[in-house]
Amino acid sequence: MSPLSRGGLAAAVVLAGVGQAAAQSAGPYDMRYAVAAETPLTADMDKGSRVTGAIPAGSDGIVLRWCRPEIPFATWQFGSPATWRKLLDERRCEVGWNGKVGTVDGSALQPVR
Repeated sequence: MSPLSRGGLAAAVVLAGVGQAAAQSAGPYDMRYAVAAETPLTADMDKGSRVTGAIPAGSDGIVLRWCRPEIPFATWQFGSPATWRKLLDERRCEVGWNGKVGTVDGSALQPVR
């Protein structure tokens, strides 16, 4: 194989990789979220913990800080919106919104693309 052919092959491999990367979604912590209903912010990850505030219905711009259990990145990035929904429904997450930080039930969060 000539050096030019190898260069062309390398460029094709790089371009194929770019196409695959473009097919991935943003990671769960790179996206913003919204809530449809008023959502209580609690002090910690335990269900039934003290309510410290609320995110009003229809709010967006919510930042996901972390979840318990941790969201598996590959499952999220290559998953469908139905996969994202299942992952969020199974977790409690710490979020930031409008200068407040607290935990919410992941089922309340709606990814915004």
